[in-house]
Amino acid sequence: MLPENDIQKNVLEEIRKGAVLMRPRIYFILRAALIGIAAFVLLLVALFILSFIFFSVRESGVQFLLEFSEQGLATFVTLFPWLTLLIVFALFVLLEALLRNFSFGYRLPLLRIFLWLLVVGLVGSTLLGFTPLHTFLLSKADNGELPLLGNWYESIHDSHQDKGVYRGEVTNIAPSYFTISHNDSDRDSDEGTWSIIPPDGFDLGQLSIGDKVYVAARVRGETIYAYGIRILPKDE
Repeated sequence: MLPENDIQKNVLEEIRKGAVLMRPRIYFILRAALIGIAAFVLLLVALFILSFIFFSVRESGVQFLLEFSEQGLATFVTLFPWLTLLIVFALFVLLEALLRNFSFGYRLPLLRIFLWLLVVGLVGSTLLGFTPLHTFLLSKADNGELPLLGNWYESIHDSHQDKGVYRGEVTNIAPSYFTISHNDSDRDSDEGTWSIIPPDGFDLGQLSIGDKVYVAARVRGETIYAYGIRILPKDE
């Protein structure tokens, strides 16, 4: 290792040769400020998207699939927004790279920085979830008043017939089956009316006309056999 005096001499020699570009102090101040602003914006975006994931899983009813045995768990895995979660992960990686431009950033191990970001992300997105932000944006989307994120929010209440998941309002109750309808007025493929055979032991007396339900089912031909039914609160 070179003595400190030799290092200084080498640096001064490189400066005299023009190999080291001298920059004014304001350059470093502005650079640090821009990096700090970019990191803050990235953090806010990551918190927003992560809190949206939690909100969408809860609001869509996908979380109920965890109550419906192994098949419900398998369907939960297919419907969970993994791609959106991957975007959050990518934002945290980029954020970590930005933070390493600061002195505290390059002194800490990469894993420790990432873990701290993960903790901040989970706490921040949870706190954001307690605010009415996503509920407000969802109501705007339902009324066609959210141009940029409208489709994102509108998809929360979609049925997923291709995965055996149906969401709708009870319109008829028969001795051995019940009928639900879903219509969100956007004329897309998730709208329709379906007759559903409940699972063994399910008491159809629990249902009333007008109830909103979340149904997980096996589809055989044109017959829908439910293996899980959850009655939703009236305001959903």
